[in-house]
Amino acid sequence: MGNFKVNQKDIFFILKEQLNYGALCDLDRYKDLNEKTLDMLVNEAISFAKGVVDPLQEVGEESGIKFENGKVSMPSEFKKAFKQCGENGWIGVDLDEEYGGQAFPSLMTIVKNDLLYGACQGFNSAPGLTRGAAHLIESFAIKDLQERFVPKMLDGTWSGTMCLTESDAGSNLADIVTTACREEDHFKIKGTKIFISWGDHDMTDNIIHLVLARIEGAPKGVKGISLFIVPKNRLTANGNIEGPNDVLCGSTEEKLGIHASPTCTLNFGTRDDCVGYLCGEENKGLAHMFQMMNAARINTGVAALGTASSAYQNAVSYTKERLQGRDIARRKEGSVPIIDHPDVRRMLLWMKAVVDGMRSMVYSGMYWADLSKSLPEGEEREHYLNLTEFMTPIIKSYCSDMGFRVCETAMQCYGGYGYCREYPQEQYLRDIKILSLYEGTNGIQSMDLMGRKMSMKGGAPFYAFKKEIQTFCENHKEHSGLGDKVLALSGVMSKVCEGAEELRKIMASDPLQWASYTFPALMALSETIIVWRLLDMAIIAYENSLKNGRKYDFYRGKVMQATYFTDITLPNILAAIQSCLRPGREIVDIPDNAF
Repeated sequence: MGNFKVNQKDIFFILKEQLNYGALCDLDRYKDLNEKTLDMLVNEAISFAKGVVDPLQEVGEESGIKFENGKVSMPSEFKKAFKQCGENGWIGVDLDEEYGGQAFPSLMTIVKNDLLYGACQGFNSAPGLTRGAAHLIESFAIKDLQERFVPKMLDGTWSGTMCLTESDAGSNLADIVTTACREEDHFKIKGTKIFISWGDHDMTDNIIHLVLARIEGAPKGVKGISLFIVPKNRLTANGNIEGPNDVLCGSTEEKLGIHASPTCTLNFGTRDDCVGYLCGEENKGLAHMFQMMNAARINTGVAALGTASSAYQNAVSYTKERLQGRDIARRKEGSVPIIDHPDVRRMLLWMKAVVDGMRSMVYSGMYWADLSKSLPEGEEREHYLNLTEFMTPIIKSYCSDMGFRVCETAMQCYGGYGYCREYPQEQYLRDIKILSLYEGTNGIQSMDLMGRKMSMKGGAPFYAFKKEIQTFCENHKEHSGLGDKVLALSGVMSKVCEGAEELRKIMASDPLQWASYTFPALMALSETIIVWRLLDMAIIAYENSLKNGRKYDFYRGKVMQATYFTDITLPNILAAIQSCLRPGREIVDIPDNAF
């Protein structure tokens, strides 16, 4: 029996009562679906996570990967699970049916990933990357390449990666030196990529790499980068594997966590015989890749949510069973479950609020993303597109940062046992840490949010976010039970927005000072969103929370987590945004030698 735990009532509350996700089926894009079908998919994903993916968490930690003679081998259980992922349609849940997708809303992929990442973070990045690579090919490659690669990626026969990073070009992709030399209908690729997740393995017969490279003679910088499809093994004209394509794994990284997720150095064209195919337009590679990168950023946040959720649920279960200490108020005789101790309850309530708030934020963000793709052209669709733009760096950064803190707090609930491998918390803590580093560190995400997202289209993404919360506050400020909390949110929200606007002005006049405070500003905006989502759930749950009976405890929990988190968080948000505007320049001016 594995350690994955989930409260499906929490998931369905957000999907059904908060978002009314069945309404997506009213859109032309999803008119052949209905809410029962969406419910069935969620329940099947829970079963798949528990029955197939959960056991991989322990298997991967014990067996890990093996790297010998330039090849990575995986535990047999991983191979079987990846094959099932493809056969059961989990790789292409939201992609078009033409190549084997299931054409569900994007929200359903996120719900599925929440569950599968919670069961085994290391494994689920493989189908996630494959889905992203297949969608890139589907979106930008010529028809022949789409037909050649996408079906076998979606059915799990082949897998996919994205290859961006080089030793001297990490977050600054303008400096990549991998080259592409034109030869008839293809290119010869030459260069080395590092930190490539699932860059090599034996779970599939082929691995389809999406590689950023520079065509000879292309402009310098990001305007000269193109995107290429580079299979590990070459194909014949009829799509069968012909032989190696001069793609070699030079090494794998020894990492703190996710030990069964191979992180590889890949050498392309060591023998000058690596064939790649242009995907999309020449010199537009980075723009094309951003589709996959943005999806990967969202999924990084989802991975953190899923892992943190399982860590929290395990902590709840443990604290109800572990007997230790006496009741401080002498309500009970003898040793009591540690969930009776106020400090443990404080930790549990904080984790409950953060996890539920993150899940609501992530699911809401993807619901809005579906609206941005599926509504008719017009003002409403543009609003949700802007909102999605604003939410992407927040989902990635806040969930990965706070997810780590949830795992840390869950470990604390166990006392010394939490530090031991006998329990799952130490692995959750190790595994989740990578997520604040993936896909552009959280500091980089904060500069994207407080810079480009605050300024693009005249600030439209920021104003879309502002409108959503202001509308909520206006609609519920007189709520009989929660109106005072809504008014408190409204007041802090005004200060946060004023601070964000002021920080945007500083960007132009003093970019170093601006960059010193973008991260705390991102966190202030993020926490404001979490308070909003929690209060929204609390208002929905409020009437049921007043009823008697244990079956209504669930709704009381929604209200109490919201009131608690609102009261302890709003003062901190206010202090954080005020600190972002302080005139002190210590961060910029302290001498290097003083550190």
